Amino acid sequence: MLFPRREKEVRHGILLENPVDDPACCRGCDGICCRSFPSVELTWEEYEQLQALGATRLEFALYGPPRLMIENGCEFQVGSRCGIYLHRPAICRHFICRTDGGGASSA
Repeated sequence: MLFPRREKEVRHGILLENPVDDPACCRGCDGICCRSFPSVELTWEEYEQLQALGATRLEFALYGPPRLMIENGCEFQVGSRCGIYLHRPAICRHFICRTDGGGASSA
């Protein structure tokens, strides 16, 4: 076969009620969520904290929440890991991926 067909793993994002630190499913991931969305919503406190950490892709809006633009990869992603893991926004703390094969795993 000239172009062998590769099966893609389909993932679905879930926002959890409670934050999860270092779930098993994230340890082997290459940071898909850090590249899969155009932006993430921030609180004003998170906006200020990321600004202090040197963020250059912050977006302030007169209407709606401030955002960190992560399209084509979050600027804080280092390799496949979060470079500001202890200071990441709440939405990142509550987000987890699962594959079509089962539910979200917890650490």
